[in-house]
Amino acid sequence: MDLFSFKAVFFDVGGTLINPYPSVGDIYVKHARNFGFEGDVKDIDKQFGIEWKNTGGLESLGNQSGEAVEKKFWHDIVFDVFRPFGGIKDFEAYFETIYKAFKSADNWKVFDDVLESGVLQKLKDRGITLGVLSNWDSRLTPILENVGLAQYFDFILASASVGSAKPDSKIFQEGLRLSGVQAGQACHIGDEVKTDVTGARNLGIHPVLIDRKSRFPDEKVYKISSFCELI
Repeated sequence: MDLFSFKAVFFDVGGTLINPYPSVGDIYVKHARNFGFEGDVKDIDKQFGIEWKNTGGLESLGNQSGEAVEKKFWHDIVFDVFRPFGGIKDFEAYFETIYKAFKSADNWKVFDDVLESGVLQKLKDRGITLGVLSNWDSRLTPILENVGLAQYFDFILASASVGSAKPDSKIFQEGLRLSGVQAGQACHIGDEVKTDVTGARNLGIHPVLIDRKSRFPDEKVYKISSFCELI
């Protein structure tokens, strides 16, 4: 696929451009120690995965939007993550601490291949419109600013702000509207089949699946294991 043939390229964020660092469990536990928590990082990481799956992730918010909705979503998840391990003393104070912590660049890592490939700068230099379409909350823009990626994008759309989570069509349609291009002139790069590939295909946007760990060996889609393959 010639990425430079498109007039607009959309990117997912989590698992595509950045990941929590070192892990969600590490970050949770690091701050929980100040509140007397003595549990294990691996247990918290595992429980977070369980709770995330149980809630259905940010897609579960549907067309709801606004900071109050977002914070309740995260409040409930974090509370349920720690509940099997005795909870956290002064949970409300802990939650405010952790909610702010996830804006910090210290808790996110840009994937090496994003930096090594220089894909964002190369696309931008060609005059291609770049946008973010991500199932995320309103902290997305400051997070991307803090890790140094926001500068490359013409717009950043977070599902909880738009009131539409991938694979729903509204967030993709808004990306096309802001880009001023037809669906066939755009591609979307993400790391999930259900949200990224299906959502893009439904509107006729070309999907690219970034599959760094061969999670989807049998998926019939244009697939890469590194952004370096696109340059």
